[in-house]
Amino acid sequence: MKLQSINHGAFLPTTVEETRRCGWDRPDIILITGDAYVDHPSFGIALIGRLLESEGYLVAILAQPDWRSVESFRALGKPRLFWGITSGCIDSRLNDYASLGNRRKEDVYSAGGKIGFRPDRPLLAYSARAREAYPDMPIILGGLEASLRRLVHYDYIENKLKRSVLIDAKADLLVFGMAETQIIEIAGRLANGESIDKITDIAGTAYPIKSQTPLPNNAVRLPSLIQQQADKKLVMSVQLEYQKQSHPEGRAVVQEQDPGKIIVMPPAEPIESDKLNALYDLPFTRCWHPKYDSAGGVPALKPVQFSLTTHRGCFGGCSFCSIYFHQGKDITSRSIESLISEANRLRSHPDFRGTIFDIGGPTANMFGMKCDKAKNCNRPSCLYPQICKNIKVDYSGQMRMFDAFLKWKASKKANVYVASGIRHDLALQNSDYIAMLARYFVGGHLKVAPEHFCPFVLGLMGKPRFELFEQFEARFEKASKKAGKVQYLVPYFISGHPGCTVDDSIKLTEYLVRRRWRPRQVQDFVPVPLTLSTAMFVSETDTRGKKIYIPRGRAEKRVQADLLHYWLPGNTKKIERLLSSKGHKKLLSAIKQIRFRERSGREHSWDT
Repeated sequence: MKLQSINHGAFLPTTVEETRRCGWDRPDIILITGDAYVDHPSFGIALIGRLLESEGYLVAILAQPDWRSVESFRALGKPRLFWGITSGCIDSRLNDYASLGNRRKEDVYSAGGKIGFRPDRPLLAYSARAREAYPDMPIILGGLEASLRRLVHYDYIENKLKRSVLIDAKADLLVFGMAETQIIEIAGRLANGESIDKITDIAGTAYPIKSQTPLPNNAVRLPSLIQQQADKKLVMSVQLEYQKQSHPEGRAVVQEQDPGKIIVMPPAEPIESDKLNALYDLPFTRCWHPKYDSAGGVPALKPVQFSLTTHRGCFGGCSFCSIYFHQGKDITSRSIESLISEANRLRSHPDFRGTIFDIGGPTANMFGMKCDKAKNCNRPSCLYPQICKNIKVDYSGQMRMFDAFLKWKASKKANVYVASGIRHDLALQNSDYIAMLARYFVGGHLKVAPEHFCPFVLGLMGKPRFELFEQFEARFEKASKKAGKVQYLVPYFISGHPGCTVDDSIKLTEYLVRRRWRPRQVQDFVPVPLTLSTAMFVSETDTRGKKIYIPRGRAEKRVQADLLHYWLPGNTKKIERLLSSKGHKKLLSAIKQIRFRERSGREHSWDT
């Protein structure tokens, strides 16, 4: 990678007038996104766009084009090499719909948070219009949605199994994972005149099989769409088989889409640390495009604008999380010098007010940790049911990074926090880390994710037993007190996870009431494609094929979520009816007492 900007920090062009001001006849590559254009490394379209720009390609951004007219897709002219299409930063279903299927009333990735700027299925709609605009131009899908929907997958809005988006979008190639390595090779080969049909050997890509397409050696055949529709238990079989191949030394898989057939290559090797450093050195403005100013900007930028990504990958392997299949579990950490350099650039930003709100990665306390066997290991979690002996639980890099930021804070008179993403069972392996975290890097609240209370549910989630959360809580409180600070953990919980009954939710509620906790960070389970929990949801089995209970329907999913929100006035009557019918008089009495004491001002319950 050359990684030299040719635009000198300006936004990538979004209109034909902007391309002409750059002196271009036409772009080499047009990147289409379902999000508003935000030039920040947390937004994939900006990261890939800046990378391609640094390699010398002329890159334009077509953000939230009008999918109802082909003319919007001709506005920038015909790209010389290819269209790159993404639905945006998150899966479009999750962006548009809540867990119970209700339409969201806000789109934080659009100007002013308003809805209506993107179609229901952006990958399909944009691909159709791009093909209509210039039929001979290659279409390459990328981003999180393409990554997770690379195979036959479950769609929770339509409540059915669907083909790979590669087939439904009629695209030429799909890039999954973080994509930098793949997209540079693809662009180079197309620039050298190679046909898109010949690009069938790049790790981290999927492509449709055509009449003359040879199958890779030793490809694994996965059950087809029709086979899975006929027998939902096969969904779990596919999940477990594909999981075995989801590492750089895995085998390619072939799957019939009925109609159509695809090949999915093994994941690409993780990007190297020096290249990750170079990516974050690119001249991002860390702003939304000025055309959104009049609408009040793009809300999704605010939480991440002044945060730092320290590393990629996560070896936690939570069942409901898709990072295993997107970033992988091999950790790639940036250098401390690169992080301090980026912190210095943040200070020069006109909107910076002296605080870096969060430093971390998918799991904040995995920075600097490695496993030499990660590239050919198919164990989904390196931490559950116990920490793998091959993981080097080494906090020395993390502590050096903390020391560097302490010096930076003192010299720059700034604040730096770790706000979220702590894996508490991993943190328990090093008391010095907890002490330094609590003393210097927590601003009063730290988000932690125990997710549930019941052992059986936690086991299905791939999460550590609850006692470990309580141990971490005790150590964190002790370290905070020693530092002369009063600080609190903000726990995350998931309701309605596969295997979780109403009785399990009541047990968690009993714990919350006993602690006087009123959790606000409660997420109703959403069956996101390509996660183990979604395979449980569809197959109604655990990984051993044993049948498990699945909360379904609005009524039950809502009541499980309402139990964890027992303190909300709108839930009072529903919870009273439920607890009375199940004979939980003691719990019901305790909830009523808490509400009475709060109304009378005699008790304050901590909002977690």
